[in-house]
Amino acid sequence: MQHLKRLILVSILIASNEIVNAQSDSLVLACPLPNGTPRIIRASDKDYQKSSEYGVMFTSKTDTSVVAVHDAQVVIVARTEDSKYDIVLQQKGYYFWYAGIISPKVKTGAKIKTGAMIGTYKPGELLELMVYLQEEPVNMRKYLKCN
Repeated sequence: MQHLKRLILVSILIASNEIVNAQSDSLVLACPLPNGTPRIIRASDKDYQKSSEYGVMFTSKTDTSVVAVHDAQVVIVARTEDSKYDIVLQQKGYYFWYAGIISPKVKTGAKIKTGAMIGTYKPGELLELMVYLQEEPVNMRKYLKCN
């Protein structure tokens, strides 16, 4: 149900914003947790190139800051049912959707740079990142620059 709500919200965002054509081949994404690592959560994560589940879960034992993976503008900061926050950033038709943020450090409308802190994270928990190009999910694993 939560995933469906996210998809509906992204569709509304796309309908209300000008869609700009972008090339995903040139996309480079910073790691949302500077010392974080992508986690294999679902069986499909192991064979992600054939999967339609493109969200990536991250974890870190030391990080407390969540950072912007790309230059963007904050379009949504919303508290979720689990008392955490979702933050959505937008840049040239791309939407970067973060789920599992403990405390946001940005406001809607703010323009941010790659690597800028957007919120806090509790070490050891899971942070989910999803990327969309217009309405289509993007398999971001090949664009991520995580250690």
